[in-house]
Amino acid sequence: MKREADEVTNYNSHNSQSNGFLLPTAGKGAASISNRGTSDLQLVRDALRSLRNSFSGHDPQHHTIDSLEQGISSLMERLHVMETQKKQERKVRVKSPRTQVVSEYRESWPPNSKLPHSQSSPTVSSTCTKVLYFTDRSLTPFMVNIPKRLEEVTLKDFKAAIDREGNHRYHFKALDPEFGTVKEEIFHDDDAIPGWEGKIVAWVEEDHGEN
Repeated sequence: MKREADEVTNYNSHNSQSNGFLLPTAGKGAASISNRGTSDLQLVRDALRSLRNSFSGHDPQHHTIDSLEQGISSLMERLHVMETQKKQERKVRVKSPRTQVVSEYRESWPPNSKLPHSQSSPTVSSTCTKVLYFTDRSLTPFMVNIPKRLEEVTLKDFKAAIDREGNHRYHFKALDPEFGTVKEEIFHDDDAIPGWEGKIVAWVEEDHGEN
């Protein structure tokens, strides 16, 4: 009993001298500290269990042992939280220089200079409409960009963008309030083209004059 009580007292004294935390050993990493702390905690719990069994069930010393075990567990938890915070701080310190370099690089750009393509603002493309169109001669669709807003694009703009010779018929994907999704045919050059989810989807068919 006396030997076990001395072990508990010595361990408690060690924690008091180290401000409630296990002191790291030179040359050992965080993993060895954690493993040693777990082993020491288990040793103390075993000693407390043996010490508790030495008292009768109603002995007031049980309360003292409970307080001691709770205090040690709390110290170990604080150690774990401290180690986690240190790891996060190290990650932040590693990332911060790169972030600072990127920030300084952006600040060095002239006010009215164009941004690099990979970092260009998406608002630049708001004045340009993407057009996806199909033909009879290819299963793969074609894509062009018209330098106008979607609501401003006309059939004449579409014809100029695809630049195909001969007579054609032009159908565009549209949403009809009565029939739902349809292919709307546009005839006049000045007619606006219907859009679909922010772009234009079209079918270009050769007109052989059967009609």
